Amino acid sequence: MIEKLSGGAMGKIFLVKLKSTGRLYIMKKLDYFDKKDKQRADDEIEHLRRLSSNYTVKLVWAFEDHTEMHLITEYCSRGDLRKVIKELQQLQEEYRIQIVWEIFAQIVIELNFMHSKGVLHRDIKPENIFIMEDGLVKLGDLGLAKVIQGNNKATVAGTKIYIAPEVWRDNKMDFGSDLYAVGICIYELITGKHPFAAKSENDMIQRMKNGQPRELPDYVPTELKELILSLLNVV
Repeated sequence: MIEKLSGGAMGKIFLVKLKSTGRLYIMKKLDYFDKKDKQRADDEIEHLRRLSSNYTVKLVWAFEDHTEMHLITEYCSRGDLRKVIKELQQLQEEYRIQIVWEIFAQIVIELNFMHSKGVLHRDIKPENIFIMEDGLVKLGDLGLAKVIQGNNKATVAGTKIYIAPEVWRDNKMDFGSDLYAVGICIYELITGKHPFAAKSENDMIQRMKNGQPRELPDYVPTELKELILSLLNVV
């Protein structure tokens, strides 16, 4: 084990190294002692296996140890999208937009693949999108993902400030809910800020419900603006 990266109610995450090869991996420890915890951990393992591809963080190994389930996954050396958002704000606008297009395209392809398998992510946000050393983008943290079929919908889950307004109204999520969250992520990539930023979380959610995103900068191409606004259900 090299270092602890994060920890909380959902589990603890560590950067680890395989001694025989020196290769780095991520180890995620999930609680595994009651029915709800076991179901969540088992679901995440099942989703990682079901979606095994270049589009999602790959599961290397999973094992149980007393009251914890350990998930060993590949290490995305450039970190998550939150880190990239901060880095992009230091770049010239033209180059930043070029990178945004590249990341945007990959996320859409990956979500299309996931949705084609009937899986709804339910927690799309910068902290759950990861970047490999070569720039390949991968979706991760599938603990809240849900399999749905046809026009069926799933119960509400995820992070409040990435949840679509219709979800608050209908109390259900569908594939469009994931795409709405992508719109917020791409807006953040460009500006470094949430499109519905406000003084409090409640005010932010109200702005989201009212469909009142802050304007994108003038340097953003019209086509990109229209795509983002369409994802945010504004146009």
